[in-house]
Amino acid sequence: MKTLPADLEKAISSFSAALTEHDSYFVLSHHDADGVTSCAITCDLLRSLGKDVEFTCLKQIDSFTAKIVASHSDKTLVLTDFGSGHHHILAEHGIADYYVIDHHKPEGVWEHQINPHDFGIDGGKSVSGAGMAYLVAKSLGRRDMAHLAVVGAVGDMQDSRGRLESINRIILADAVEQGTIACDKDIRMFGRMSRSIPQMLAYSGEPVIPGLSGDQQACSTFIESLGIPLMAGGEYRSYVELSPKEKETLFSALYMRMIDIGTPEYVIHSMFGEVYTLVKEKFKSELADAKEYATVLNACGRQRQPDIAVHVCLGDRGERWDSARKLLEKHRRNLRDGIEYLATAGTESMPNLSWFSAEAQIDESIIGVVAGMAYGAQIIPTGKPILAFAQDRDDPGFYKVSARANWSLVRAGIHLGDAMRECSRAWGGEGGGHNIAAGARVPKDKKEEFLASVDQRFSDQKS
Repeated sequence: MKTLPADLEKAISSFSAALTEHDSYFVLSHHDADGVTSCAITCDLLRSLGKDVEFTCLKQIDSFTAKIVASHSDKTLVLTDFGSGHHHILAEHGIADYYVIDHHKPEGVWEHQINPHDFGIDGGKSVSGAGMAYLVAKSLGRRDMAHLAVVGAVGDMQDSRGRLESINRIILADAVEQGTIACDKDIRMFGRMSRSIPQMLAYSGEPVIPGLSGDQQACSTFIESLGIPLMAGGEYRSYVELSPKEKETLFSALYMRMIDIGTPEYVIHSMFGEVYTLVKEKFKSELADAKEYATVLNACGRQRQPDIAVHVCLGDRGERWDSARKLLEKHRRNLRDGIEYLATAGTESMPNLSWFSAEAQIDESIIGVVAGMAYGAQIIPTGKPILAFAQDRDDPGFYKVSARANWSLVRAGIHLGDAMRECSRAWGGEGGGHNIAAGARVPKDKKEEFLASVDQRFSDQKS
Protein backbone atom coordinates (compact mmCIF):
# COMPACT_ATOMS: atom_id res chain seq x y z
CA MET A 1 0.00 0.00 0.00
CA LYS A 2 1.75 3.17 -1.23
CA THR A 3 -1.02 5.65 -0.45
CA LEU A 4 -3.94 5.78 1.96
CA PRO A 5 -7.37 4.77 0.66
CA ALA A 6 -9.12 7.94 -0.49
CA ASP A 7 -12.08 7.52 1.88
CA LEU A 8 -9.80 7.09 4.90
CA GLU A 9 -7.66 10.08 3.92
CA LYS A 10 -10.76 12.24 3.54
CA ALA A 11 -12.12 11.12 6.92
CA ILE A 12 -8.78 11.85 8.64
CA SER A 13 -8.74 15.34 7.12
CA SER A 14 -12.27 16.04 8.36
CA PHE A 15 -11.54 14.58 11.80
CA SER A 16 -8.32 16.59 12.13
CA ALA A 17 -10.01 19.86 11.24
CA ALA A 18 -12.66 19.32 13.91
CA LEU A 19 -10.07 18.24 16.49
CA THR A 20 -8.23 21.58 16.33
CA GLU A 21 -11.24 23.78 17.05
CA HIS A 22 -10.68 23.88 20.83
CA ASP A 23 -8.05 25.54 23.00
CA SER A 24 -7.56 23.22 25.97
CA TYR A 25 -7.15 19.43 25.76
CA PHE A 26 -6.86 16.39 27.98
CA VAL A 27 -5.23 13.48 26.13
CA LEU A 28 -5.98 10.09 27.64
CA SER A 29 -4.20 7.02 26.31
CA HIS A 30 -3.38 3.40 26.99
CA HIS A 31 -0.32 2.75 29.14
CA ASP A 32 1.51 0.36 26.80
CA ALA A 33 4.08 1.23 24.13
CA ASP A 34 1.48 1.88 21.45
CA GLY A 35 -0.61 4.01 23.79
CA VAL A 36 2.36 5.98 25.07
CA THR A 37 3.58 6.77 21.56
CA SER A 38 0.01 7.63 20.50
CA CYS A 39 -0.19 10.04 23.42
CA ALA A 40 3.19 11.62 22.65
CA ILE A 41 2.36 12.11 18.96
CA THR A 42 -1.00 13.69 19.81
CA CYS A 43 0.42 15.97 22.51
CA ASP A 44 3.21 17.05 20.17
CA LEU A 45 0.67 17.87 17.46
CA LEU A 46 -1.64 19.89 19.69
CA ARG A 47 1.21 21.78 21.34
CA SER A 48 2.69 22.61 17.94
CA LEU A 49 -0.66 24.26 17.20
CA GLY A 50 -0.38 26.39 20.35
CA LYS A 51 -2.94 24.43 22.37
CA ASP A 52 -2.91 23.89 26.14
CA VAL A 53 -2.47 20.14 26.69
CA GLU A 54 -2.52 17.81 29.69
CA PHE A 55 -2.20 14.03 29.43
CA THR A 56 -2.24 10.79 31.32
CA CYS A 57 -2.09 7.09 30.46
CA LEU A 58 -4.15 4.31 32.02
CA LYS A 59 -4.20 0.53 31.74
CA GLN A 60 -7.81 0.52 30.60
CA ILE A 61 -11.09 2.38 30.64
CA ASP A 62 -13.53 0.72 32.99
CA SER A 63 -16.16 1.74 35.52
CA PHE A 64 -13.40 2.70 37.97
CA THR A 65 -11.09 4.71 35.72
CA ALA A 66 -13.97 6.42 33.91
CA LYS A 67 -14.31 8.55 37.06
CA ILE A 68 -10.81 9.92 36.38
CA VAL A 69 -11.88 10.84 32.87
CA ALA A 70 -15.00 12.58 34.12
CA SER A 71 -12.92 14.74 36.49
CA HIS A 72 -11.36 16.56 33.50
CA SER A 73 -14.65 17.75 32.06
CA ASP A 74 -13.31 21.31 31.72
CA LYS A 75 -11.05 20.23 28.86
CA THR A 76 -11.69 18.66 25.45
CA LEU A 77 -11.09 14.94 25.82
CA VAL A 78 -9.02 13.06 23.24
CA LEU A 79 -8.71 9.29 23.62
CA THR A 80 -5.83 7.56 21.83
CA ASP A 81 -5.21 3.82 21.39
CA PHE A 82 -8.47 3.07 23.13
CA GLY A 83 -11.98 4.46 23.28
CA SER A 84 -13.63 2.77 20.30
CA GLY A 85 -14.79 -0.08 22.52
CA HIS A 86 -15.71 2.05 25.52
CA HIS A 87 -18.52 4.34 24.38
CA HIS A 88 -21.02 2.56 26.65
CA ILE A 89 -18.81 2.98 29.74
CA LEU A 90 -18.19 6.66 29.00
CA ALA A 91 -21.90 7.25 28.45
CA GLU A 92 -22.71 5.63 31.79
CA HIS A 93 -20.50 8.27 33.46
CA GLY A 94 -21.97 11.22 31.61
CA ILE A 95 -19.06 11.64 29.18
CA ALA A 96 -20.65 12.53 25.86
CA ASP A 97 -18.34 14.88 23.97
CA TYR A 98 -14.89 13.55 23.04
CA TYR A 99 -12.57 12.54 20.21
CA VAL A 100 -11.24 9.02 19.60
CA ILE A 101 -8.09 8.04 17.68
CA ASP A 102 -7.99 4.25 17.85
CA HIS A 103 -7.28 1.05 15.93
CA HIS A 104 -9.14 -1.53 18.04
CA LYS A 105 -12.39 -3.03 16.81
CA PRO A 106 -15.13 -0.44 17.48
CA GLU A 107 -18.38 -1.20 19.23
CA GLY A 108 -20.31 1.25 17.11
CA VAL A 109 -20.28 4.47 15.10
CA TRP A 110 -19.07 7.65 16.80
CA GLU A 111 -19.12 11.08 15.17
CA HIS A 112 -15.66 12.17 16.28
CA GLN A 113 -13.80 8.88 15.84
CA ILE A 114 -11.11 7.83 13.40
CA ASN A 115 -10.58 4.07 13.26
CA PRO A 116 -9.27 1.89 10.39
CA HIS A 117 -11.94 -0.77 10.99
CA ASP A 118 -14.58 1.71 9.85
CA PHE A 119 -12.90 1.57 6.43
CA GLY A 120 -12.47 -2.19 6.18
CA ILE A 121 -8.84 -2.12 7.39
CA ASP A 122 -7.69 -4.49 10.15
CA GLY A 123 -6.21 -2.37 12.93
CA GLY A 124 -4.67 -5.46 14.49
CA LYS A 125 -2.00 -5.77 11.80
CA SER A 126 -2.25 -2.88 9.33
CA VAL A 127 -1.83 0.17 11.57
CA SER A 128 -1.37 0.84 15.26
CA GLY A 129 -2.92 3.47 17.51
CA ALA A 130 0.30 5.47 17.18
CA GLY A 131 0.06 5.10 13.43
CA MET A 132 -3.45 6.54 13.41
CA ALA A 133 -2.31 9.41 15.65
CA TYR A 134 0.57 10.08 13.26
CA LEU A 135 -1.77 10.14 10.25
CA VAL A 136 -3.91 12.74 12.02
CA ALA A 137 -0.79 14.81 12.79
CA LYS A 138 0.49 14.40 9.23
CA SER A 139 -2.78 15.68 7.81
CA LEU A 140 -2.16 18.90 9.76
CA GLY A 141 1.41 19.21 8.54
CA ARG A 142 3.16 17.70 11.59
CA ARG A 143 5.32 14.79 10.36
CA ASP A 144 8.10 14.86 12.96
CA MET A 145 6.96 11.79 14.88
CA ALA A 146 6.85 9.06 12.22
CA HIS A 147 9.58 7.17 14.12
CA LEU A 148 7.36 6.98 17.21
CA ALA A 149 4.56 5.51 15.12
CA VAL A 150 6.98 2.78 14.01
CA VAL A 151 7.90 2.11 17.65
CA GLY A 152 4.20 1.93 18.53
CA ALA A 153 3.50 -0.56 15.73
CA VAL A 154 6.43 -2.76 16.78
CA GLY A 155 5.34 -2.54 20.41
CA ASP A 156 1.89 -3.70 19.28
CA MET A 157 3.56 -6.72 17.60
CA GLN A 158 2.43 -5.65 14.14
CA ASP A 159 5.79 -6.76 12.73
CA SER A 160 5.43 -10.26 14.18
CA ARG A 161 5.37 -11.80 10.70
CA GLY A 162 8.79 -10.41 9.87
CA ARG A 163 7.97 -6.89 8.73
CA LEU A 164 5.48 -4.07 8.98
CA GLU A 165 2.70 -4.17 6.41
CA SER A 166 -0.05 -2.09 4.82
CA ILE A 167 -0.49 1.43 6.25
CA ASN A 168 2.45 0.83 8.57
CA ARG A 169 4.71 0.77 5.50
CA ILE A 170 3.56 4.24 4.46
CA ILE A 171 4.51 5.51 7.90
CA LEU A 172 7.79 3.60 7.85
CA ALA A 173 8.65 5.20 4.51
CA ASP A 174 8.06 8.64 6.04
CA ALA A 175 10.40 7.84 8.95
CA VAL A 176 13.10 6.56 6.60
CA GLU A 177 12.72 9.65 4.39
CA GLN A 178 13.01 11.90 7.44
CA GLY A 179 16.23 10.17 8.49
CA THR A 180 14.98 8.95 11.87
CA ILE A 181 14.66 5.22 11.06
CA ALA A 182 16.92 2.82 9.18
CA CYS A 183 15.19 -0.33 7.93
CA ASP A 184 17.40 -3.39 7.38
CA LYS A 185 17.09 -7.16 7.11
CA ASP A 186 18.81 -8.92 9.98
CA ILE A 187 18.29 -11.22 12.95
CA ARG A 188 15.16 -10.19 14.84
CA MET A 189 16.06 -11.40 18.32
CA PHE A 190 15.30 -9.02 21.15
CA GLY A 191 18.41 -7.38 22.60
CA ARG A 192 20.45 -7.13 19.41
CA MET A 193 21.29 -3.53 20.32
CA SER A 194 21.78 -3.27 24.10
CA ARG A 195 22.46 -6.81 25.34
CA SER A 196 25.61 -8.88 25.08
CA ILE A 197 25.42 -11.60 22.42
CA PRO A 198 25.04 -14.42 25.02
CA GLN A 199 22.26 -12.47 26.76
CA MET A 200 20.50 -11.91 23.44
CA LEU A 201 20.49 -15.65 22.67
CA ALA A 202 19.67 -16.79 26.21
CA TYR A 203 16.79 -14.43 26.96
CA SER A 204 15.10 -13.88 23.62
CA GLY A 205 11.74 -15.63 24.04
CA GLU A 206 11.12 -16.40 20.37
CA PRO A 207 12.14 -18.78 19.02
CA VAL A 208 13.09 -21.13 21.83
CA ILE A 209 16.47 -22.77 21.13
CA PRO A 210 16.90 -25.99 23.15
CA GLY A 211 20.24 -26.07 24.93
CA LEU A 212 20.70 -22.31 24.61
CA SER A 213 17.50 -20.53 25.69
CA GLY A 214 17.70 -19.59 29.35
CA ASP A 215 21.36 -20.65 29.71
CA GLN A 216 23.73 -17.72 29.28
CA GLN A 217 26.85 -19.80 29.93
CA ALA A 218 25.88 -22.32 27.26
CA CYS A 219 25.35 -19.42 24.85
CA SER A 220 28.81 -18.04 25.62
CA THR A 221 30.38 -21.42 24.95
CA PHE A 222 28.41 -21.78 21.72
CA ILE A 223 29.49 -18.37 20.42
CA GLU A 224 33.15 -18.90 21.31
CA SER A 225 33.09 -22.28 19.54
CA LEU A 226 32.30 -20.36 16.35
CA GLY A 227 35.43 -18.27 16.70
CA ILE A 228 33.46 -15.12 17.53
CA PRO A 229 35.10 -13.07 20.34
CA LEU A 230 32.70 -12.20 23.15
CA MET A 231 34.56 -9.05 24.17
CA ALA A 232 36.31 -6.10 22.58
CA GLY A 233 38.13 -3.31 24.41
CA GLY A 234 37.26 -4.85 27.76
CA GLU A 235 33.51 -4.79 27.13
CA TYR A 236 31.04 -7.45 26.02
CA ARG A 237 30.00 -7.06 22.41
CA SER A 238 26.43 -6.73 21.28
CA TYR A 239 25.10 -8.28 18.10
CA VAL A 240 25.13 -4.96 16.23
CA GLU A 241 28.92 -4.79 16.75
CA LEU A 242 29.56 -8.01 14.83
CA SER A 243 31.05 -7.87 11.37
CA PRO A 244 28.93 -9.09 8.44
CA LYS A 245 31.03 -12.27 8.32
CA GLU A 246 30.53 -12.91 12.06
CA LYS A 247 26.79 -12.36 11.72
CA GLU A 248 26.64 -14.84 8.85
CA THR A 249 28.62 -17.40 10.87
CA LEU A 250 26.32 -17.03 13.88
CA PHE A 251 23.09 -17.23 11.92
CA SER A 252 24.28 -20.25 9.91
CA ALA A 253 25.19 -22.07 13.12
CA LEU A 254 21.82 -21.27 14.70
CA TYR A 255 20.05 -22.41 11.53
CA MET A 256 21.86 -25.77 11.47
CA ARG A 257 21.32 -26.31 15.20
CA MET A 258 17.58 -25.78 14.88
CA ILE A 259 17.33 -27.92 11.74
CA ASP A 260 19.10 -30.74 13.61
CA ILE A 261 16.49 -30.72 16.39
CA GLY A 262 13.56 -30.65 13.95
CA THR A 263 12.49 -27.02 14.28
CA PRO A 264 9.96 -26.15 11.53
CA GLU A 265 11.40 -24.03 8.73
CA TYR A 266 8.86 -21.23 9.27
CA VAL A 267 9.97 -20.87 12.90
CA ILE A 268 13.61 -20.62 11.86
CA HIS A 269 12.84 -18.08 9.17
CA SER A 270 10.92 -15.98 11.72
CA MET A 271 14.29 -15.22 13.34
CA PHE A 272 15.25 -13.18 10.29
CA GLY A 273 13.44 -10.19 8.84
CA GLU A 274 13.17 -6.43 9.09
CA VAL A 275 14.72 -4.54 11.99
CA TYR A 276 14.17 -0.85 12.67
CA THR A 277 17.03 1.25 14.03
CA LEU A 278 16.45 4.73 15.40
CA VAL A 279 19.54 6.33 13.94
CA LYS A 280 19.45 9.55 15.97
CA GLU A 281 19.59 7.71 19.30
CA LYS A 282 22.85 6.83 21.05
CA PHE A 283 24.45 3.66 19.63
CA LYS A 284 23.73 0.57 21.78
CA SER A 285 21.08 2.49 23.74
CA GLU A 286 17.80 0.69 24.38
CA LEU A 287 16.19 3.50 22.40
CA ALA A 288 18.21 2.76 19.26
CA ASP A 289 16.15 -0.34 18.38
CA ALA A 290 12.38 -0.10 17.88
CA LYS A 291 11.65 -3.33 19.75
CA GLU A 292 13.81 -2.36 22.73
CA TYR A 293 12.44 1.20 22.71
CA ALA A 294 8.94 -0.24 22.95
CA THR A 295 10.04 -2.43 25.87
CA VAL A 296 11.26 0.63 27.78
CA LEU A 297 7.88 2.29 27.28
CA ASN A 298 6.02 -0.86 28.33
CA ALA A 299 8.19 -1.12 31.46
CA CYS A 300 7.22 2.40 32.53
CA GLY A 301 3.56 1.59 31.97
CA ARG A 302 3.71 -1.68 33.88
CA GLN A 303 5.42 0.11 36.76
CA ARG A 304 2.56 2.64 36.80
CA GLN A 305 4.64 5.56 35.60
CA PRO A 306 3.71 5.82 31.90
CA ASP A 307 3.91 9.61 32.00
CA ILE A 308 7.70 9.24 32.28
CA ALA A 309 7.62 7.24 29.05
CA VAL A 310 5.65 9.97 27.29
CA HIS A 311 8.30 12.52 28.25
CA VAL A 312 11.02 10.19 26.92
CA CYS A 313 9.13 9.98 23.62
CA LEU A 314 8.93 13.77 23.56
CA GLY A 315 12.72 13.98 23.79
CA ASP A 316 13.74 13.97 27.46
CA ARG A 317 17.15 12.25 27.65
CA GLY A 318 17.94 13.60 31.11
CA GLU A 319 16.14 12.93 34.38
CA ARG A 320 13.13 11.16 32.83
CA TRP A 321 15.35 8.89 30.74
CA ASP A 322 17.37 7.95 33.85
CA SER A 323 14.10 7.15 35.65
CA ALA A 324 12.87 5.09 32.70
CA ARG A 325 16.02 2.94 32.72
CA LYS A 326 15.59 2.27 36.44
CA LEU A 327 11.98 1.28 35.85
CA LEU A 328 13.14 -1.05 33.07
CA GLU A 329 15.50 -2.86 35.46
CA LYS A 330 12.75 -3.17 38.08
CA HIS A 331 10.36 -4.43 35.43
CA ARG A 332 12.83 -7.11 34.35
CA ARG A 333 13.28 -8.30 37.95
CA ASN A 334 9.52 -8.52 38.40
CA LEU A 335 9.18 -10.52 35.19
CA ARG A 336 11.88 -12.98 36.28
CA ASP A 337 10.07 -13.46 39.59
CA GLY A 338 6.78 -13.98 37.78
CA ILE A 339 8.24 -16.58 35.41
CA GLU A 340 9.77 -18.47 38.36
CA TYR A 341 6.40 -18.48 40.15
CA LEU A 342 4.56 -19.74 37.09
CA ALA A 343 7.15 -22.45 36.38
CA THR A 344 6.43 -23.83 39.85
CA ALA A 345 2.68 -23.23 40.07
CA GLY A 346 1.76 -24.51 36.60
CA THR A 347 -1.53 -24.11 34.73
CA GLU A 348 -5.01 -25.62 34.59
CA SER A 349 -6.43 -27.06 31.37
CA MET A 350 -9.86 -26.94 29.76
CA PRO A 351 -10.84 -28.35 26.34
CA ASN A 352 -10.14 -25.12 24.46
CA LEU A 353 -7.91 -23.08 26.76
CA SER A 354 -5.32 -23.15 29.52
CA TRP A 355 -5.43 -20.81 32.52
CA PHE A 356 -3.73 -19.91 35.77
CA SER A 357 -4.57 -17.64 38.66
CA ALA A 358 -1.69 -15.77 40.28
CA GLU A 359 -3.91 -13.82 42.69
CA ALA A 360 -1.49 -11.23 44.16
CA GLN A 361 1.67 -13.27 43.48
CA ILE A 362 2.09 -11.59 40.08
CA ASP A 363 1.00 -7.98 39.77
CA GLU A 364 -1.92 -7.38 37.43
CA SER A 365 0.17 -4.83 35.53
CA ILE A 366 2.58 -7.53 34.27
CA ILE A 367 0.45 -10.69 34.34
CA GLY A 368 -0.08 -10.57 30.56
CA VAL A 369 3.62 -10.06 29.89
CA VAL A 370 4.51 -13.02 32.11
CA ALA A 371 1.93 -15.17 30.34
CA GLY A 372 3.26 -14.13 26.94
CA MET A 373 6.88 -14.81 27.90
CA ALA A 374 6.05 -18.21 29.41
CA TYR A 375 3.99 -18.97 26.32
CA GLY A 376 6.84 -18.10 23.99
CA ALA A 377 9.38 -20.05 26.05
CA GLN A 378 7.02 -23.08 26.18
CA ILE A 379 6.95 -23.03 29.99
CA ILE A 380 3.20 -23.35 29.55
CA PRO A 381 1.35 -25.28 26.80
CA THR A 382 1.13 -23.46 23.46
CA GLY A 383 -1.59 -25.50 21.75
CA LYS A 384 -4.39 -23.45 23.32
CA PRO A 385 -4.98 -19.80 24.25
CA ILE A 386 -3.83 -18.95 27.77
CA LEU A 387 -5.85 -16.87 30.27
CA ALA A 388 -4.04 -15.36 33.26
CA PHE A 389 -5.88 -14.04 36.33
CA ALA A 390 -4.49 -11.52 38.82
CA GLN A 391 -5.92 -9.45 41.64
CA ASP A 392 -7.41 -6.15 40.49
CA ARG A 393 -5.53 -3.56 42.56
CA ASP A 394 -8.36 -1.04 42.25
CA ASP A 395 -11.21 -3.36 43.22
CA PRO A 396 -10.67 -6.47 45.40
CA GLY A 397 -13.93 -7.94 44.10
CA PHE A 398 -12.55 -8.27 40.56
CA TYR A 399 -9.88 -10.14 38.65
CA LYS A 400 -7.84 -8.63 35.84
CA VAL A 401 -7.59 -11.18 33.02
CA SER A 402 -4.93 -11.24 30.31
CA ALA A 403 -5.34 -13.54 27.31
CA ARG A 404 -2.60 -14.57 24.87
CA ALA A 405 -2.55 -16.75 21.73
CA ASN A 406 -0.20 -17.38 18.81
CA TRP A 407 -0.60 -16.95 15.06
CA SER A 408 -1.40 -20.60 14.43
CA LEU A 409 -4.37 -20.30 16.81
CA VAL A 410 -5.45 -17.03 15.20
CA ARG A 411 -5.31 -18.70 11.77
CA ALA A 412 -7.57 -21.43 13.18
CA GLY A 413 -10.19 -18.79 14.01
CA ILE A 414 -9.34 -17.64 17.54
CA HIS A 415 -10.05 -13.97 18.26
CA LEU A 416 -9.23 -13.19 21.88
CA GLY A 417 -10.58 -9.63 21.77
CA ASP A 418 -14.05 -10.75 20.71
CA ALA A 419 -14.12 -13.51 23.33
CA MET A 420 -12.95 -11.23 26.15
CA ARG A 421 -15.43 -8.52 25.28
CA GLU A 422 -18.47 -10.76 24.88
CA CYS A 423 -17.84 -13.16 27.76
CA SER A 424 -16.79 -10.54 30.31
CA ARG A 425 -19.92 -8.47 29.70
CA ALA A 426 -22.09 -11.57 30.10
CA TRP A 427 -20.86 -11.87 33.71
CA GLY A 428 -20.76 -8.24 34.81
CA GLY A 429 -17.31 -7.30 33.55
CA GLU A 430 -15.70 -5.59 30.60
CA GLY A 431 -12.95 -6.41 28.13
CA GLY A 432 -11.62 -6.41 24.57
CA GLY A 433 -8.42 -6.27 22.54
CA HIS A 434 -6.82 -7.86 19.49
CA ASN A 435 -7.10 -11.36 18.05
CA ILE A 436 -3.72 -12.43 19.49
CA ALA A 437 -3.68 -10.45 22.76
CA ALA A 438 -6.57 -9.15 24.85
CA GLY A 439 -7.75 -8.48 28.38
CA ALA A 440 -10.78 -8.30 30.62
CA ARG A 441 -12.00 -7.46 34.08
CA VAL A 442 -14.45 -9.87 35.72
CA PRO A 443 -16.06 -10.32 39.16
CA LYS A 444 -14.21 -12.88 41.28
CA ASP A 445 -17.38 -14.81 42.07
CA LYS A 446 -18.05 -15.28 38.33
CA LYS A 447 -14.64 -16.72 37.47
CA GLU A 448 -15.85 -20.28 36.77
CA GLU A 449 -18.79 -19.12 34.69
CA PHE A 450 -16.53 -16.75 32.77
CA LEU A 451 -14.01 -19.51 32.04
CA ALA A 452 -16.73 -21.86 30.86
CA SER A 453 -18.19 -19.25 28.51
CA VAL A 454 -14.75 -18.37 27.08
CA ASP A 455 -13.98 -22.04 26.55
CA GLN A 456 -17.24 -22.43 24.62
CA ARG A 457 -16.60 -19.23 22.67
CA PHE A 458 -13.18 -20.50 21.56
CA SER A 459 -14.80 -23.76 20.46
CA ASP A 460 -17.34 -21.80 18.40
CA GLN A 461 -14.63 -19.64 16.85
CA LYS A 462 -12.71 -22.69 15.62
CA SER A 463 -15.74 -24.44 14.17
